[in-house]
Amino acid sequence: MRSLERALDLLEALERLRAPAGVRALEQITRIPKATAQRLLDVLERRGYAQKARGRYALAAGTVRLARGFLAGDNLASVALPVLQQLTALSGETCGLYLRQGFDRILVQRVESPHPLRHHTPIGERLPLHLGASGHILCAGMPDDLLHRYLDTLGPIRLASGQSLGKKELLARIQHARRRGYAIRFDERFAGVCSVAAPVVHKDQGVIAAINIAGPSSRLRADRLEQLSLELISAAGRISESLDRL
Repeated sequence: MRSLERALDLLEALERLRAPAGVRALEQITRIPKATAQRLLDVLERRGYAQKARGRYALAAGTVRLARGFLAGDNLASVALPVLQQLTALSGETCGLYLRQGFDRILVQRVESPHPLRHHTPIGERLPLHLGASGHILCAGMPDDLLHRYLDTLGPIRLASGQSLGKKELLARIQHARRRGYAIRFDERFAGVCSVAAPVVHKDQGVIAAINIAGPSSRLRADRLEQLSLELISAAGRISESLDRL
């Protein structure tokens, strides 16, 4: 089991680095002894999940196969896709589905806006929970003890707008999103980009995902986002109901 965990630690380190890394650098990040890391990387390379060039390692095509398998076999991603397509047709903006993994959120499904000027986040992107409407919705769905543990890990928070955000204000925003059942955010990760998000709720597990509509603030004014929030909540409800029937 320990070897499996260490191999996954190496894969996650390569994913976070987004650039080739040598064994010594991976040892410093993962705290896995160099000799052990080398043996595990050799196995991952043979299986097609890591590749080596000039003494440095990066993720290989085998990880893409895993991602494709997830999208093809995951009920949530499959059920959400046609709903997101409807939302994009209605709003004209990019719509996405986010899952929480630890203290990050990951985009697992997306439908692009038809506009040349649009917000684009690649599928598989790992993003922080404390910035953006989807992140706040996922935070709102966390148990309070886990949420406070996450907030304790955060350093100074600065938004793309240049505004600083204190932890008390962040917590108040999350609690407000929990009460309203949706969140609207402006200029948090990127200046000039806004989004509205709502939770997907499982009858047994609570909040399991967030769906959002995101685009440039020049097209998505506050009143437009409030209108779209109603459609978004309805869409999230349809996804939740479909999952409950599976």
